[in-house]
Amino acid sequence: MTGRSQRSAGTGLVLRLAARDLRAGLGGFYVFVLCIALGVMAIAGVGSVAASLTDGIAREGRVILGGDLAFSLIPNEASTAQRGFLESRGRLSVAATLRAMARTPDVNARSALVEIKAVDGAYPLYGSVALDQAQPLAVVLEERNGAFGGAADPALLARLDLAPGAAIKLGQATVEIRAALASEPDKLAGGIGFGPRLLISQDALRATGLLQPGSLVRWHYRLRLPEEDGTAASVSSVVAAAAAAFPDAGWDVRTRTNASPSLAQDVDRFTQYLTLVGLTALLVGGVGVANAVKAHLDRKRAVIATLKSVGATGTDVFAIYLVQV
Repeated sequence: MTGRSQRSAGTGLVLRLAARDLRAGLGGFYVFVLCIALGVMAIAGVGSVAASLTDGIAREGRVILGGDLAFSLIPNEASTAQRGFLESRGRLSVAATLRAMARTPDVNARSALVEIKAVDGAYPLYGSVALDQAQPLAVVLEERNGAFGGAADPALLARLDLAPGAAIKLGQATVEIRAALASEPDKLAGGIGFGPRLLISQDALRATGLLQPGSLVRWHYRLRLPEEDGTAASVSSVVAAAAAAFPDAGWDVRTRTNASPSLAQDVDRFTQYLTLVGLTALLVGGVGVANAVKAHLDRKRAVIATLKSVGATGTDVFAIYLVQV
């Protein structure tokens, strides 16, 4: 540029002047970069964590649900025709869940609310039950000498001050706690419990006398499809066939892709909350960006004046510092 020429500098010249001006260092732009990086990193991190959780739930859907499909009824059991329909589609496992009071049989009886899960011999269809002792679940739950077996959450043992091998009263039945329950594969699908878990057999549940009209017992019918029929299309076809065959069954149907709706909703809420936090951080960072740019331009007043004195236009100055930002 020569004299007071009002011609704007070319793009190449603008880029060269911007690069040369930055040789002195970024200066206040470190705050600029940090503010932008923190906001973007927060949003990207939230998205990555949410995607990982969602993928994990989908990948472990069978284990979380306890089968490819689950049909739930409350408070009545499935009819013979309904059960026959499910058994014709694959391997069936039946479980019943309800809340009850467990008490010790001694004189100073202690009691505690328990979450009962009564299972059959096919449980679990996917995954495995972890006990504190290496023995099959069927052996733990079998009836011996008039007492049914059970596996209890360690929290129940602590509340009643018991040790494995002790007996408790559950309704009219005696249950001997033969093992401590470390984990159960389908626990997440059951939602929030109000008491420690007590795992017993269905024969034990019927012996308690708790299955009375009006009892809030939920029956779960988990279905494991044959491997060749385990596709998403096969799962959908079973759901459609069940709806067509028993339109008034009133059962709640869940599939492995929707194993734990409450957990998926919690993940969505968690994601939305943290995304809002990230956006707020990015918005607050915008104030830091504005201050960083203003401070940078304030320090460059002498340079801007020099550029103007040798003929740079306002557009040229704006373009140079826009490129830098």
